Amino acid sequence: MPSASAAAPAPTPAAPDRTRTGVVLGVEAGSTLVEAVVATVEGEVIGRGRSALANPTALPIPDVVAHLSDAVRQALGAVAPASVAGVVVGAAGILRYSRGSSAEALAKTWVDAGLTCPVSVVADAVTAFAAGTPRPSGSVLIAGVGSIAARVEGEEVTARIDGNGWLVGDDGSGFWIGRQAVRAVFAALDGRGEPTLLVPAVLATVTGDDVVPQSAEEQIAALRDAVYDGPPIALAALAPLVSAAASAGDRVAQRIVDRAVSLLMATATALTDDTPDEPLVLAGSLLTAPGPIGAEVQRRLADHHGDTPLIAAPGAVGAAWLAARVLDPDIDAAVHERLAARAGCAEE
Repeated sequence: MPSASAAAPAPTPAAPDRTRTGVVLGVEAGSTLVEAVVATVEGEVIGRGRSALANPTALPIPDVVAHLSDAVRQALGAVAPASVAGVVVGAAGILRYSRGSSAEALAKTWVDAGLTCPVSVVADAVTAFAAGTPRPSGSVLIAGVGSIAARVEGEEVTARIDGNGWLVGDDGSGFWIGRQAVRAVFAALDGRGEPTLLVPAVLATVTGDDVVPQSAEEQIAALRDAVYDGPPIALAALAPLVSAAASAGDRVAQRIVDRAVSLLMATATALTDDTPDEPLVLAGSLLTAPGPIGAEVQRRLADHHGDTPLIAAPGAVGAAWLAARVLDPDIDAAVHERLAARAGCAEE
């Protein structure tokens, strides 16, 4: 029998039940930028962050880590990192998050941010799909810097069309359009092609010069030098110039737009014709921002399938929805609508 004077052992503090906080973090680590959203499982957005791109196939890992950390820090704000109950990251270059020395450095990002909950890293196509619908399965067509159509089931990509990168694929993507624009400018300047509004717009954007050389030969040389001095993927930034010129009636730009739309349609229908009754989400700047490409792809897909495709919110919204769905598998689909709407208001 223990002595009356013996002190009773101190009780072990109960581990906090983070699921009761209902706070999740969604991150989109893309080829254009990083976006992070902190939200509740009721669909209230309580923090947002944004930083530069974080594709580990295009940037050194230390830069990727820095950009991820910056966006997460902004989004957390006054939220205690240890109170976050779940994290989902939609990542471009996802294999780098699970293989080789880069995986350890990227995983340390979440620890250094003070997060103590599980972190799930999924393909960015998964979060793009989830940003457009609460349903767990369906297809997504993404067209931004690159392009891909993917079938999503749960948190897995089970089939894909294209997405093969700028060098050998990504038909109809921002890079593809930008490359066609530069080729059209060269052709207009050396006499192989017809005049186009793209000449002054592309020259000014690519060379960065306020004063464009007067002779065609000097313009060709300046454009060629500027193109090869920069990263190839930078040509994707020219896609909005093509859309603007096409909307202004430029025939060269209109042909580029028409071809891009046809290529994106081929990519989408190669995947979706077998599952016409499931949701199809459109994501990426070419398809979600105002402009002739998104409008025409939407119209053609609606005619093809008999139903209007869904437009994705930012990918970080999809990531936050997936994290919330893990916490509450029976979560109401209305939360998805609320989350997307409130994140959209914050975007504005």
